[in-house]
Amino acid sequence: MPNPANLPSPTRVPSRLARLFFALLYIDKVRFKVSQLRWRFLKKNLHMAQDMDLAVGQNTIDHNLGAFSSNGAAFGMARRMSLLLFPLAALCKDRLHTTKVLIVGPRTEDDIFWAKSLGLYNTDGLDLFSYSPWIEVGDIHKSGIPSQSYDAVLLGWMISYSSEPGQVIDECRRILKPGGFLGIGIESDATQKARGVQPPRMNALNSPADLAELVKLPIAFSNELYEELTYDCGVVFKNSQRIS
Repeated sequence: MPNPANLPSPTRVPSRLARLFFALLYIDKVRFKVSQLRWRFLKKNLHMAQDMDLAVGQNTIDHNLGAFSSNGAAFGMARRMSLLLFPLAALCKDRLHTTKVLIVGPRTEDDIFWAKSLGLYNTDGLDLFSYSPWIEVGDIHKSGIPSQSYDAVLLGWMISYSSEPGQVIDECRRILKPGGFLGIGIESDATQKARGVQPPRMNALNSPADLAELVKLPIAFSNELYEELTYDCGVVFKNSQRIS
C-alpha cells in the first residue's frame, strides 16, 4: 500500500470563521445533517483501496458501505466516538489545537468534524474507502505513513475487522510519537463466547481487558466492562515506550 499522499497533513490553526463553523458542529443534529448533505453531494467521488493487506476481512468494505443505506446508521453511530474523542481532548488540553490526530476507519466525515469541534483541528482520516477530502484511502496494516507522525491515533471500531490485530497495533505505534496516545473502540458482545466469532468480525477481541492484553501499554482511560452486556467500549493507551 503506497503512502497516502497527504498524510500527515500540515499543522494548521484554522481561521476564526472556520473555528466558529467547527464549533457549531459540536451540536449533534447540525453535525449529522452537514455530514449527510456532504455525503449526498460528494458520494460520486467514492473510491476504494486497491491493494489491501490480506489481514483485512473480506466483508469489511461491503459491511461498512451497507451502513449508508441503513437509515443513516453511518452517521453518528450512537455517539460512540465520544468514548475516544472526549478523553483524548482532555488528555491533550494543553496543546489541543496543534495535536495531530489520525482517525482510522471513520467511514464518514462525522468523526472528523466532531474532533475538530472539540478543538482537535489537526485531525486526519484514513479508511479503506473515501468520498471526502478529509479522509485519505489507505490500509493501517501497512500505511506507509512516516514514523512518529501523529500525537494520537484512534481506531474507530475497526480492529475487529482484522485477522492480524497485532500488526495493526505495531503500525500504530510506529506512526505515533513517543508519549502519544492510541485509542481503540470495540463492541463487547456478550453472546460471542457461546456462538464464536461471526463475520464481519475477524478476531476474538471483545473487551477492554482483551485490548489491554494485546496492546501492553499503560492505560490513560478506559470505560469499565460489565459482564453479560453488549455495548461499546473505549480504551486510550499512552505510548510511553520509544519505538525503534
